[in-house]
Formats: sequence, C-alpha cells, structure tokens
Amino acid sequence: MTYKIKLLTLSSIMFATHSFAGGYMFPELGMMSISTAGAGAQAVAEGAETSFANPAAMTEFDSTQIAFNLQRMVSDIEYTDFGSTGAFSQGENTTQAGTAMPVASFYMVTPLNDKWSAGLAFASTGGSLIDYGDNFKGVLLLKDAQLLTAQLNPSVAYKVNQDLSIGVGLVAEYGMLEQNLAGSSQSGLPNVQADGDSFELGYTLSALYQLTEGHRIGFAYRSEISHDMEGNISVRSNKINSSVNIVMPATAFVSGYHTMNEKTALLWSLGWTDFSEIENTAISLTDRQGGINIARDWQDTFSASLGMHYQVTSDWRLESGLYYETSPQDDPQFQYPDVPTGEIWKLGMGASYNLSSQWRMQLYYEYYYGGTPEIEYSTDNLGTLHGEYDADIHFFGVLMNYSF
Repeated sequence: MTYKIKLLTLSSIMFATHSFAGGYMFPELGMMSISTAGAGAQAVAEGAETSFANPAAMTEFDSTQIAFNLQRMVSDIEYTDFGSTGAFSQGENTTQAGTAMPVASFYMVTPLNDKWSAGLAFASTGGSLIDYGDNFKGVLLLKDAQLLTAQLNPSVAYKVNQDLSIGVGLVAEYGMLEQNLAGSSQSGLPNVQADGDSFELGYTLSALYQLTEGHRIGFAYRSEISHDMEGNISVRSNKINSSVNIVMPATAFVSGYHTMNEKTALLWSLGWTDFSEIENTAISLTDRQGGINIARDWQDTFSASLGMHYQVTSDWRLESGLYYETSPQDDPQFQYPDVPTGEIWKLGMGASYNLSSQWRMQLYYEYYYGGTPEIEYSTDNLGTLHGEYDADIHFFGVLMNYSF
C-alpha cells in the first residue's frame, strides 16, 4: 500500500473520531433535567444532581443528599444513499447504524456549615456509539466507532448572602475511543483499527441568585477539555503510534425557575457551546516526524428550552419540556459518517414521586431528533459518498435521590 493511500486512510479515521467528539455533547448524561429537555437545569436545586448541573445551588440544602441514575440511550440512525461514486458505490443503499448504550451516574451534596457546601459528581458530558456494519457504502471511512467519557467532578459552594451563592469545581475527565474500518480488497485497503485514551483536567464556575421567593436564576460554565488521545492505529500486523486531539468544547447555561401558583412552575434555559474552537483536527503520528491538520470549520451553537412542573398531588409531579439547538455545521461537504450533525430538537417528559420523606424517584423519557443532514464527502482517490441521514435518539431511565 502506497504512503499516499495510507495517509488517506489515516485521515479518514481522524475525521470520524473528531466529529464524534465535536458534533454531539449530551447534557442528558450528567445534568439530569431530562424530563424537561434541559429547561431549568441550573435553577431547580432539588436533589444531589445539583452538584453537576450547578454546584452553586448546593447551598440550598440543609442536609446531605445522594443520588444515582440508571439510564439507557438508544439511537436510531438511518443512512440513505443518493448515488455515491468510485469506491463508495458498493454496498447497500439503506443502512441502519443505530446502537444502544447503558449509562449510570452518581451525585452527592453535603452542607459544611451555614455558608459552605461541598459536592461530588461522577457523570459524563459526551459520548456516542455508531455501528454501520460491513455493507455500508462508506465502510472505507467507518464501520463502527465509540467515544466514551467519564468525569469526576468535586466542587464547593459559598453563600455570599441570602440571595447569592457561587460555586467552583474541578473536572477530571477520562476519554477513550475505538474505531474500526472494514477495508476492501477491491480498493486495496486492509482492515484498520484505531484506539486511544486520555486523562485531562478542567473546571466549572457557577452562580445562583434568588430574585424573590419562588423565583431564581442559575448559571453554570464548564471549561473546554482538550484530549490528546494516545494509542495505536493497527493495519494488518503493523501498529503505528498515534495521538488524536479531541476537544470537548466549553459550555455555558443560564436557567430560570419560576413558581406560578401552588401547582405550576415554569422553567427555561439558554445555552452556548464553543464549537468554533474546533477549527482543525490535529493528527500526530508519533513514530515518524510531522502530522496532519484537517480543517473542520465548526460554528458555535446556541440553544433554548422551555419546561413546566405540575404538582398533581403532594407526592406526584408531572414534568415536560421542549428544546432547540442550532447546528455546528450545515455544509454537506464537511459532514462525516460518524454521527450526523444538524439542528437538534428535544421533547422531554416524566414524573417525580416522593416514596417517603427521604426517598424521591424521578422517571424520565426524552426524544432527541437530529434532523436529516446530508453528506457529500469527496476525495480524488476514492470518489464521493453522497447520501442523507435520518437520526433520532431515545433517553429513558430512573433517578433516585436520598435525603439524610
């Protein structure tokens, strides 16, 4: 295999890897306001999950809280080909690429005194799985892939006065990626596998402000975490040491919680994700000099959500919300077959139930629609992969909170 073809293969691997990390950040994996589609996440302050969503709000608790979450994420991704050419012309015209993934998280909040509170969260802000199988027309670029991240997030909060609290936290994040390309005897490309992992640090800043009784505003900022995923690219029996830079971009959210009457509360959130920081994919082949920088051209995204709590009885509460986020990339020539990237709509619903004076259970479901983004990825050597995606994801699970 010529060096030029090897380089093309390696470039394809890294394209898919980076789009995985940049195209989808999942607040659902950590913030736990899934039943309201994220609305009010930084202002609700009613359980230990607050240690992740907005550490400043931990000062609202006068006793220790712990919570654990069990969740399942199921993706439904369909690719329909529009007439791909060259090496991409072989394979099925329609491919199912969805997968399923279990998720778990843990949270704790404890007051230290009348001013200080501490918390700990073990959760995630992003990760994804996709599996096209062997008959995908773009199998030379990607057969299957997974990116998994996990954060340990200790934090402290300080009550400045009766109305204002602030918080700061440390983020220790582990990331792992694995990918497989099917290869093709027709094109002369062998099977290729790529893996890597990284451990990096970041931070959080947050605030909570009480406007009046039953009305509060919350803010949370999570810093960028830049991973250099060090691992190997395996071609037949040969292994090439590699490092791939994957950026988990900075995010900022502001939320409101407003009691309308004894039964109803209105929740909202506005969000920003710093996707424009991802201009290039940096690939280093550590066994040889040099590397590759590939243009990405991401744009920042902005989101808005609106939700409601409705207290049916003293123990039962119904919850729902709607969410919209702009797309980081709308040009089909910058799309890649890892996870489709487009505008996002979410519809959440669920219910909370007080099992006792100490136990609270929250059941939730969210429908996540990723639209129908088009891909038109071209290369002089292999041809053009041209098609359209129809992508949606389902989140459902249970959160249990215990108050000491």
